[in-house]
Amino acid sequence: MDFMYLNKEESGILDFDAREELVRKDGFFDTAKKYISVDKDTILHRQALFADVLKSEALSGFLCALSEKLTEYEPLVTYHIKAKNREEHVRNILFPMVYTNLVDFIYTSLSPIMGGVRSEAVKCLYELAKEDFASKEYQSIKAYYEKNAGKLNYIRSITIGVNLNTTFMPKEAGILALHDEEFKSGDLLDRILRLDFAKDDFHCIAPLTTIDKKLTFQENQQINYAVLKALGSAVDSGLHHCGSRLLGYARKKILNYIKWQSSLAFVASAIARIKLFQDKHIPLCFPEISTDRTFDFVSLYDDTLCRVKEKKEIVPNTVRLESVVCTYIVSGPNSGGKTVFLNSVGAAQYYFQLGMPIPAKSATMPICDAIYKVSVEKQKASNSAGRFEQECITLSKILQTATANSLVMIDEAFTSTSSSAALPIAANFIAELCEIGAKCIFVTHYHQLCESEPKIAECGARVDYLHATINGENRVYFIQKGKAEANSYAQGIAKKYGLL
Repeated sequence: MDFMYLNKEESGILDFDAREELVRKDGFFDTAKKYISVDKDTILHRQALFADVLKSEALSGFLCALSEKLTEYEPLVTYHIKAKNREEHVRNILFPMVYTNLVDFIYTSLSPIMGGVRSEAVKCLYELAKEDFASKEYQSIKAYYEKNAGKLNYIRSITIGVNLNTTFMPKEAGILALHDEEFKSGDLLDRILRLDFAKDDFHCIAPLTTIDKKLTFQENQQINYAVLKALGSAVDSGLHHCGSRLLGYARKKILNYIKWQSSLAFVASAIARIKLFQDKHIPLCFPEISTDRTFDFVSLYDDTLCRVKEKKEIVPNTVRLESVVCTYIVSGPNSGGKTVFLNSVGAAQYYFQLGMPIPAKSATMPICDAIYKVSVEKQKASNSAGRFEQECITLSKILQTATANSLVMIDEAFTSTSSSAALPIAANFIAELCEIGAKCIFVTHYHQLCESEPKIAECGARVDYLHATINGENRVYFIQKGKAEANSYAQGIAKKYGLL
């Protein structure tokens, strides 16, 4: 069982159009998108994990620390495939150390908190480590390794001596010392002037540089080989008796944990996002799964605003999107919160199908097979198509691929042409979506779309209306049901600035 799935992996789960606009270049969403699921059991499986995370700081801290360890250890397995000769030998002898460290860390960290854990994913991880920890093989490897190579556990840096030729190119190198302390970035002037550097041999005279960011892959491999060759000479004396069976056993066992590295990296980033909401006291809930395409939100907060503003500055929306309604036309004044509402629904759907809590007091949501978020006002014209034509191409693609289980979010369509041309096209698009049965939130400033288009009237109860209105006391907008009056746009803006 994978940490994020129940006995299976999913691929090609959701189809996103204009993905950058849905997530607004959010690095978390961009990384997490491959974990979006349409499987009910998988979503519930993850909700149980994140519910435990919400209750236990110890568990969330452990999962983040384990993710860091697995990310650090993963190259050991990757490079092992390409390693040769002494480099291969040195990497081989690290497997028992990594294996015993991982098992010990997982077992001792989880044992005190397992009584309050309900997540099957965490229970599976704990049982795996518990079984290894109790095995004779593990105890034998740990005892042998600590006796013969315990110093490997404490090596955090090395001092290297390098001889240069007349053109200052390295010609020879060797290890001078192994250290249990890491070097620190420094500055030559500080080194000369500051007295507190006098007895600190671990401050460099220049800033430390991350090797893999400055060197080519070939250069990185060369320095890795040189260091490993020297390390091999330094520690080989205590390990020359390590048999191939012992090393092979440890490597096979460590793969049971390393295979979860990618999933746990997602979990760690999800925990960081959840903590951001918690630090701002934003309510979090796990949505109930709707079976009839109903969306029901109580105090839904916009994800992006939560990350850049304080709670008191954000207006949550309480809205119910009925199952019998295919399209909700959202109207209201510019800067009236329509787009914020649209984006809050899109982000909530994303979090929900990742199995994470959403920023709301409570919610009911269906599982969607595709999410389309199109802000056609920002569509870039290509060399072969103008802006209006590009809008038509994008929306036509949605009509070709959307299903009754899709969520379509359109923000201010057809603003690149006149209202007389835009209204019948928009009405026809909405009517086509109603025939498909997809759920659509259609944001527009064309209030005439609500009343004058025959195609809309033909949809009957499959089309309903929301509008942005102003709270007189706080002068902020929120979304509520019903059509907006034509003159309410100007009145709303005037009220916002105290002119009415």
